[in-house]
Amino acid sequence: MMRLQRCADCGTAQYPARDFCGACLSDRVEWESAESMPARVLARTVLHHSNEAVFRARLPLTLGLVRFDAGPVAVCLLADAAAGDAVQVAVGADGLLAATASPSPASLREAPSPAMRERGSQGSN
Repeated sequence: MMRLQRCADCGTAQYPARDFCGACLSDRVEWESAESMPARVLARTVLHHSNEAVFRARLPLTLGLVRFDAGPVAVCLLADAAAGDAVQVAVGADGLLAATASPSPASLREAPSPAMRERGSQGSN
């Protein structure tokens, strides 16, 4: 499970973990599951080489920067998500100890992002 610290006094989420809140210096920081926090893909790229055997077997891998609405940014494996898409982050999916971002159930009900519309129109030609 992926967790982030959140200040009980001002509500700021912070990464990396600290003994005190970086915003208000309160010592009332608590751990919260990040898997329930809304997040969006900032950017994505495809990895074609890895020195790690566990990742080499799964190449090519799509990686992305994902910003939680709470503020912190994480590097995640992406599952069919484009820049701007709403995603849900989980750790340990597919048997890997890596963060994986996949389209959130709410985003599937929303209008597709421009990148998703572009991919859809390419497939219908």
